[in-house]
Amino acid sequence: MKADLGIRVGSLVEINQVRGAGSYKHVIPRGLGVVVRVEETEPAMYGTIGPIDFGPIVHVLLTTGQTEGFDQKSIKVING
Repeated sequence: MKADLGIRVGSLVEINQVRGAGSYKHVIPRGLGVVVRVEETEPAMYGTIGPIDFGPIVHVLLTTGQTEGFDQKSIKVING
């Protein structure tokens, strides 16, 4: 299942990286970047639990010059 959120290669995006869960959840502002690749992932199985779909990994070239992969929930498309 592909969720089209307007995230495409070449899109200018703002990244607010979501880390943790529940009361440990926090957001780390990572700034702006350009999408260089969208990698589809396979559903995961954990014993008898699954399949669990984590969605695509969005690889972004950050303004720091580093390229990192983020969950699509951490990405907001600015232009693209």
